[in-house]
Amino acid sequence: MTVKIKQFLAKKIQIKRRELCEWHLEWSRKAPPPFYCSVDLRDSGHKIVPVDSNLYPGGFNNICPEDLRTAAFIFKTHLDSIMIQKQLRQLKKILILPESHTHNSYYIENIYYLKNILEGAGFETQIGWHTTSGKLPEAPVLLQSFSSKELRAYPLQVMKGLAKAGDFVPDLILLNNDFSHGYPKILDAIEQPILPSHKLGWHSRKKSLHFTYYNQLAAEFADIIKIDPWIIQIDTEEVSPVHFGKEKGTEQVAQAVDRILERTRQAYELRQIHRKPFVFIKNNSGTYGIGIMVAHSSEDLRKMNRRTKNKMSIGKNQTPIESVVIQEGVPTATLVDRLAAEPVIYLVGCQLIGGFLRTNSQKSDEENLNSQGMVFKKLCMSDLRNPEVDSDLDEDLKEEPVLELVYGSIARISALATGLEFSQLNIDRASNEKRN
Repeated sequence: MTVKIKQFLAKKIQIKRRELCEWHLEWSRKAPPPFYCSVDLRDSGHKIVPVDSNLYPGGFNNICPEDLRTAAFIFKTHLDSIMIQKQLRQLKKILILPESHTHNSYYIENIYYLKNILEGAGFETQIGWHTTSGKLPEAPVLLQSFSSKELRAYPLQVMKGLAKAGDFVPDLILLNNDFSHGYPKILDAIEQPILPSHKLGWHSRKKSLHFTYYNQLAAEFADIIKIDPWIIQIDTEEVSPVHFGKEKGTEQVAQAVDRILERTRQAYELRQIHRKPFVFIKNNSGTYGIGIMVAHSSEDLRKMNRRTKNKMSIGKNQTPIESVVIQEGVPTATLVDRLAAEPVIYLVGCQLIGGFLRTNSQKSDEENLNSQGMVFKKLCMSDLRNPEVDSDLDEDLKEEPVLELVYGSIARISALATGLEFSQLNIDRASNEKRN
């Protein structure tokens, strides 16, 4: 694992810790971060950046046991503050509303552990259920996880603004569904608080907006700690509309690929980085690693075969891909058992609660690891807090949590960027309502 860039950043962050705390608090007041999120990071050894941000994170089952225990306290503290902010008379019962499928046993495992965290925090917790068709089952749905753990999910009902699942009437609803298809309108009628907002799913979110805000915040962060902002920024362009299967927008994407490759080549030359640049082309509104490809030249776009065109035309839940981001490719220098790996960091608000390392034996350091063949390795907060073993580690960093300082800081900037996304969506929605 390359340590020099992390040591450099940790030192800079350490020196400006007070100013960064003030900066962070100011932005948190302007645009509060989401209730929870996960951030995929890429650490190339010459830069460290987020490459994805998930507002309704799955994968709680991949967090190490030690962090799962401490997560309950962090959830409790954050929910107590939300209770005060929203002037709730009580917050004792929480309904988790997951994705409405029963076949992904790993996802159900995630829900089981999320439920355990909330119960460990002292909240009575139940699983709700809804369907995209609107037809509710008459009896609770039995869900079985990968390790044969069982959960019962109760049909969501709303009467006069009050949501309940079976006989369970929650004080708050916690979403774990990204609503790629759009959210069920029944959620608009619910008076209980819903976190994170159902209006921020992938039916409305755009990666391009997230990275616009992220790069702006990263520039401010870099100015405070006096570093080259390129180290923590990621060059991103949006192209829309596109439909690769119909050759719609392909040439515009190819031109964007050329622009980013040239800017990256110049950045590498200036900083004496000796490797060939590449780009990721991603669905602008999606997750699960679906709708992603790598390109080393614009010809890769112009010569796409039918299989690749089909892959880049349909996202999660068979949702058409109509907009893409072209993003500077950041290789990963993180290795686990000699396999390319990337850290995924989980946050509640802006508080780190844990994460994991995603590896993939079928992929190289330049490819998308969030794909078939991926394996998850534990990454405990205790791992992040221990300084890396290196004979060249500065003496005044020996007791510092180098990885937590660096990875945590980048992940928090991404969380703040998501808060700005929500603020912008609220502004746009209010403007549209005024016009109508």
